[in-house]
Amino acid sequence: MATITGVNGIILSMDIVYIILFILLFNAYFVKVIAGRIAEVRENYMWMLFAVHFILTMAYMLYAAQSRSDSVSYYNNTQDVEDWLLFFETGTKFIGFLSWPFINLLGLSYYAMMLLFSYFGYLAILFFYLMVKENVQLLPSWNGLTAVELVFLLPNLHFWSSSLGKGSPILLGLALVAYGLSRFNRRILTILFGGLLVFMIRPHIIFAIIVSVAIGIFLTRSGIRPLYKWLIFIVSIFLFYYISGDVLKFTESDSLDITSSSVLSHRASELGKASSGVDIQNYNVVFKLFTFWFRPLFVDGLGALGFIVSFENLICLIMFGFALIQGIKTWSHWNGYFRIAVFIFLLGSFMLAQVSGNLGIAMRQKAQFMPFFFLLYCKALSYRQQNTIRG
Repeated sequence: MATITGVNGIILSMDIVYIILFILLFNAYFVKVIAGRIAEVRENYMWMLFAVHFILTMAYMLYAAQSRSDSVSYYNNTQDVEDWLLFFETGTKFIGFLSWPFINLLGLSYYAMMLLFSYFGYLAILFFYLMVKENVQLLPSWNGLTAVELVFLLPNLHFWSSSLGKGSPILLGLALVAYGLSRFNRRILTILFGGLLVFMIRPHIIFAIIVSVAIGIFLTRSGIRPLYKWLIFIVSIFLFYYISGDVLKFTESDSLDITSSSVLSHRASELGKASSGVDIQNYNVVFKLFTFWFRPLFVDGLGALGFIVSFENLICLIMFGFALIQGIKTWSHWNGYFRIAVFIFLLGSFMLAQVSGNLGIAMRQKAQFMPFFFLLYCKALSYRQQNTIRG
């Protein structure tokens, strides 16, 4: 069985070669299938997305080698346990449940696991891309690529979904839920599997999604058949009731107001003591959300990584301003799916912002909900392009 004694360098071993070959072969098949079913999606772009993700995975591995990454703890803790079912519970332990067969049965090394979970992150980004692509039609913006293609090349999403940990599987779960909801009458199993992944890792996030779906459906007066509308609403209420107990247990709270949870407050306080940035625990809600979405900016001075991220955050801030103005103007024309996405983005961001004790943690957490923002931005941009054509 492979073991890891340190992270001072990447040691090439045969299992890494096998994982790379498996990923390449599987991805070649998967890309072919998608391109064959969706005419608007090009194979060369999906491989470009794959290449960007792989490059940023290498960057993350170098970054992790210079610091004590949580991924090392995930690997070692999973390797030391003989009973697989001990990991089957909601929260951080579930990452051990996902990892255990690969580590203890297949004997994969630390870096092989990093590559495998990184591929889960790539699949998540790909499903989010497909979700936006099938719901928004845009004109090319640069070199034959539309804004849909360009936003998914932004590095933050790839960087923080490329390691062994919660980031990639929960992003995959969210992507499957979003992709399934896009054509909910044909993708029930996709929704259920994605929802289960999210629930097992972060119950309060699937709780936010259920609430968002109910609100989005309630505010939608057209575009959904009444039968589907009431069916989704009733299922949402049922799931709300069913999951609420698990959320209370997870947060150790007696109220569905998670901000009152002593567990989450303690977690945020502990994360705020980390050395990875500005303490945001005591910010008000508005400034905490702004920080969660758009900082660090150049004035925050978080070193080379923070400076690089600031460029992307500035782009996202400009995109947000545009989407907000355009979205307010055209809100009455947005269908139920986009309205659901608005509330998922807002409620999900709010919940994660509560436990992002410092700016460094926020940089990682926000990647989970930025794809929903990309959908909303592209939708807003589509209205601008339509008005330009008419003008």
